[in-house]
Amino acid sequence: MAALLGGPAAMGQGVNLAPPAPIPMQQPSAPATAPQPTAAIDENVAFNHTERWLIPRYFSNVRGNQSHASRAKKYQRALPKGIEKMPQKGDVLSPGVVASLHRLPGPLLRDLPAARPDTERLVVGTDIIMLRRSSGEVLDIIHKAIE
Repeated sequence: MAALLGGPAAMGQGVNLAPPAPIPMQQPSAPATAPQPTAAIDENVAFNHTERWLIPRYFSNVRGNQSHASRAKKYQRALPKGIEKMPQKGDVLSPGVVASLHRLPGPLLRDLPAARPDTERLVVGTDIIMLRRSSGEVLDIIHKAIE
């Protein structure tokens, strides 16, 4: 009678009670190649991303708003006296040359992060340099920021 009611005797007949097949292990795959970040910027000796974006944009906007005749009056693209070639990172500028360079304009300085201690941002020709005040060493350059 237990067989007719589906009791324990009926369940063991014709039913395979083998353990389930093991699930195959997936091999760990290499992560998708994400774009490698650019070299880290040392915030103490280089322009940060904000400065690299704001400075050229400011000069582009100012130039676009000026009349044609006044575009070249404020920032001369020629190198100041005492500099034969554009300074490169690591070059040391004399105090006389540093004194002849233009500082960044006030409206731009208000938008930029505060200058790091012992550094100054200056205009040299069409480039903007970051200079260590104490030694006159060029720490970083934004090339062709002024067109």
